[in-house]
Amino acid sequence: MKTKARIDKKIQLHNAIMIMGLEGWGNAGKVSTFTVKYIVDKIGAKRFGEIPPERFHDYFMQRPLTSIEQGLMQSYISPKNELFYWRSKKGKNDLVLLLGFEPHHDWPGYAEAVLSLAKEFHVRRIYTIGGYLADVSHMNESLITSSTNNKKILTQLEKVGVELTNYRGPTSVYSEILWRSRKKKIDVVSLWVAVPIYVEGTYPKAAYDMLEKLVQLTNIVIDLSDLKKRAETFEKEVVSRPGGMISDLARRGREKDTTYIS
Repeated sequence: MKTKARIDKKIQLHNAIMIMGLEGWGNAGKVSTFTVKYIVDKIGAKRFGEIPPERFHDYFMQRPLTSIEQGLMQSYISPKNELFYWRSKKGKNDLVLLLGFEPHHDWPGYAEAVLSLAKEFHVRRIYTIGGYLADVSHMNESLITSSTNNKKILTQLEKVGVELTNYRGPTSVYSEILWRSRKKKIDVVSLWVAVPIYVEGTYPKAAYDMLEKLVQLTNIVIDLSDLKKRAETFEKEVVSRPGGMISDLARRGREKDTTYIS
């Protein structure tokens, strides 16, 4: 194999799009990993390989998980970067989905592994999904910003209501991929969604708003009605939660929507 990936199943894809979701620094509200896992489960994408963790992950920082019952070890799970695929039945865009962890080491090597994989499976565009904490309110539509390596895509992003990013500061491995992709002639779009600072755990509203934009950008047909209901239920629970810091921050979020891109 030319890539640094382990491929378990030989597949042929046509006009493919890759969507990436990684656990780590850019996964506020679990939006990054939840979005990709939701797509995998919803369309029934099949696993076909992985990017091995040994070279890129520090087990001290991201420890493997184990399960032991009555003294007998049942499982051992190390950090994974799993690859899934889905073929369109209508001859539109096939999909490659990468669900994993942001690497601790060798970002250039990880980025090259992703881009080589994209080349090998004829991926024409990569979408990376990120979430960041911001002083925004759950009462409003989620703010989604984006950057890309191809200025021809900017108009398309604006048409679907995505704001173009203006930012300087610390970044994620997505920027490494975005920067290196320029020489590979693969379009990369980095999408980031603002998550209220008072939200803990998975934030379904931001995932729903992100998926709505992805559907428009990729023409993937996915029924999001179940996620919409989950987001509405979550919002009602936040509003009705009595007292405490969450209610206070939620009220402040309604009064002020200053955003900090991370």
